[in-house]
Amino acid sequence: MPQLKNLLVSTFAAALLLLFGHTEEVYAGDPLTYKVVGDTVTIIDCKETASGALTIPATYDRKPVTSIGSWAFWNCTNLTSVTIPDSITSIGNFTFHSCRDLRSVTIGNKVTDIMAGAFFRCSSLISVTIPDSVISIDRGAFIDCVSLTSIETGKSNARYSSEDGVLFDKHKTELVLFPAGKSGHYIIPDGVTSIGDRAFNYCRDLVSVTIPDSVTSIGGGAFENCISLANVTIPDSVTSIGNFAFNYCRDLVSVTISNGITNIAEGTFYVCINLTSVTIPDSVTNIGNSAFSWCINLTNINISDSVTSIDSNAFLGCSSLTNVTIPNSVTSIRDSAFERCRGLTSVTIPDSVTSIGEKAFYDCHSLMNITIPDSVIGIYNSAFESCTSLKRITFEGDAPFFWGTNVFSNISGNAKVFINPDAIAFGETLEGLPVIILEELKINTFSKSAVPKRPFSQSTSPFSLNFASISGLTYIIEASHDLKQWGQIGQVRAGGSSVQYTDWRESHFQKQYYRVKLME
Repeated sequence: MPQLKNLLVSTFAAALLLLFGHTEEVYAGDPLTYKVVGDTVTIIDCKETASGALTIPATYDRKPVTSIGSWAFWNCTNLTSVTIPDSITSIGNFTFHSCRDLRSVTIGNKVTDIMAGAFFRCSSLISVTIPDSVISIDRGAFIDCVSLTSIETGKSNARYSSEDGVLFDKHKTELVLFPAGKSGHYIIPDGVTSIGDRAFNYCRDLVSVTIPDSVTSIGGGAFENCISLANVTIPDSVTSIGNFAFNYCRDLVSVTISNGITNIAEGTFYVCINLTSVTIPDSVTNIGNSAFSWCINLTNINISDSVTSIDSNAFLGCSSLTNVTIPNSVTSIRDSAFERCRGLTSVTIPDSVTSIGEKAFYDCHSLMNITIPDSVIGIYNSAFESCTSLKRITFEGDAPFFWGTNVFSNISGNAKVFINPDAIAFGETLEGLPVIILEELKINTFSKSAVPKRPFSQSTSPFSLNFASISGLTYIIEASHDLKQWGQIGQVRAGGSSVQYTDWRESHFQKQYYRVKLME
């Protein structure tokens, strides 16, 4: 680890030399290493053995120390407090990364920039005061500071303000950062219009949050890794939700999406493993890449007719999803959209869909039948590969173009392909599967009476019928007394061009109806 740290420091120093062309000198001290360029000094390293309280000097060799370089204090796990002098103007990327015992930091009054990951995983840091001089705090500056409960600002700060330890912009219209160590329920103040990127990131003890009607946007990663957050209601005022806004919210059970949302962005609910159901409002037109990936307990999803696009991996790994109806507004099912939805038993593909992407239904091993509408002109490789229960594949139109040779590989050994009599571009087999032409089932002859149950007996003739068949296929005969409830009474395997079936049962009803269908 020290060797890697030194390599990073050396690379950073070399890059600065190439960029700015100044003569620089590096001096290794105890515990700090300084880089002198002209009349300015940057701290670029600290020995990992440094411990306790550390005060960074304001000068070195009578020159001002003006910045702390990226990764300078990385993994200095024994430091408990750091005082940054007024001479320093910037704190670099990941400067105090993984200083896990750092409990307090005093930031000098000349610091203007706190950069990405500056205090990343400082897991013992309790509170921070932002001086008036700071004009820029990167959204990831305090990620995973799990003990941080308070961020305060000076009243004269031109960019930021705070309330109850929560960081806002100056006018309190944007919630910038909610300390990760806070717990329980939080009510966002009225007047806030936006929840910033990563605002509640890693708030592991946040149970619930109330979002007021004034909020119009929720930033990317806003509630990422809020593992105790159980439910969220997004008001209709919200029109934008950023990428991965709720990903890894593992306790999130229900979510109400506002009617103002048009796009469910990439990874919005990624790995929300306890999310069970979602209703997508009519305002939504796009379900983004990986929007619901690995929501393993999602059993029901209602996709509105307004949705025109379901992106790649949208429902990847949603293993509890049992059925899906894709609205007829959707024109394409993208790559891996429903891959590994292993509980999926049925899916309705509308005749608006023109293409089915690679691995779209890969490893949906409970899927038993699929109907491809005549609108589909292209199916990509492995679209239905490893659907091991798939037995019936029905094409309603001509053969689509296959982009690959494994569209239906590794499915049920009894699977058959069914096509219409006028379909073109099919052969006797499709990827090794037998192709059967669906003819209209023709009843050749049938009797007009069945044996009723005594004492109302009016006839002793059994009901029989003869219908056209295809040799080798199995047919199911069903009966009903009211044309509503049907029950199977037998099945026959055709040995030629016609089948004779006789019902020898006594009838319980004055009227009895029969129908014949091909076994799936």
